[in-house]
Amino acid sequence: MSMTSRQRVVAAIEHRAVDRVPIDVNPVPEHYRRLKAHLGIELDEPSDYGTMEEAIPHPKVLAALGADLISVKLGSPTVRPRRADPPRADLVMDDWGVGLQRVHQDGGGSYLEPVHHPLAEATIEDLERYPWPDPSLPGRGEGAQREAKRLFEDTDLAIVGRFGGPIVQTAIYLVGFQRWLERSILEPDWAGLLLDKLTDIMMELDRVGLQAAGRYLQIFKISGDDFGTQRGPLYSPATFRGLILPRLRRRWLAARELLDAVNPRIQIIFHSCGGIRPYIPDLIDIGLQILDPVQPRAEGMDSFELKRDFGERLTFHGGVDEQQVLPFGSEEDVIAETELRLRAFAPGGGYICCPSHYVQADTPPANIVAMCRTARQWQGEA
Repeated sequence: MSMTSRQRVVAAIEHRAVDRVPIDVNPVPEHYRRLKAHLGIELDEPSDYGTMEEAIPHPKVLAALGADLISVKLGSPTVRPRRADPPRADLVMDDWGVGLQRVHQDGGGSYLEPVHHPLAEATIEDLERYPWPDPSLPGRGEGAQREAKRLFEDTDLAIVGRFGGPIVQTAIYLVGFQRWLERSILEPDWAGLLLDKLTDIMMELDRVGLQAAGRYLQIFKISGDDFGTQRGPLYSPATFRGLILPRLRRRWLAARELLDAVNPRIQIIFHSCGGIRPYIPDLIDIGLQILDPVQPRAEGMDSFELKRDFGERLTFHGGVDEQQVLPFGSEEDVIAETELRLRAFAPGGGYICCPSHYVQADTPPANIVAMCRTARQWQGEA
């Protein structure tokens, strides 16, 4: 039985038999450049990765790895609104008025760190007056539709739609991490209003993307928010269920209604790093179908236990350790790690093999190639 990538992914997320476990790879730009050089692939590609700096690999790179998924995002508005002036010359401003500073990493590469938080001390009145981004600007949907249609017709890859952004993470960028944690506890009405404003915007971006490109998708990534730390959940059950979950539920139910109208077989994937096991039943209840990135070294995220307890209701996307093994391990370590996650997650379907986060700049390209090769050649149950 030989399958196309699209057939393989659809079968896996529907917990049906596959010819092999599907594979996904999501690199940061510096790793992507090194990966292409390692594979001997030269491509003339745009180098604007946005303020989140996420590279979407070209189909030729995915083919060389044997990877099966590719993402589609919203296009740029026809007329891009003017961004706020930076308070310092070294800052990059995003569409929300957040100032980001470039930080260079010891292992190579860099990222943009939010350092200017325009709503750190905002009042409720300030939230009402704030110049929020306009999600309905013309051009966003047209770009997503063109790209999704092209990929659907010209490749056999499974297509993942990524439209609206994170709710809580955007709040953290606007307020600052410490102030967000303080205000979410001490001023829950203010924090709830902020999340409501953000939820409204993200829902509209979801709508624009799904109406434009939904017919071509197999998976809808309803963004992501990091609710866990290395040692367990970031929020108390009361805060998570009282402040955060209602906003997720409103957004996810609206997305499911749109998905059912344009393409009922599309499944919802959500990203959260860290030890989020206590939240998983709540997320399933509001519509989670695919969990990403399954951070195996975090508290409570044992691969075999997650499969045992949630494997009939969830597909797992990720799991191959990007904290220690992929960046610092030998090829033999990578093979053993990949086989471990395959033994845990692959039986009975419901697994997409990939790193437990975006592949960072310090990860050797040879280790990603070894992970993909191991998954392609896996002979165990899938």
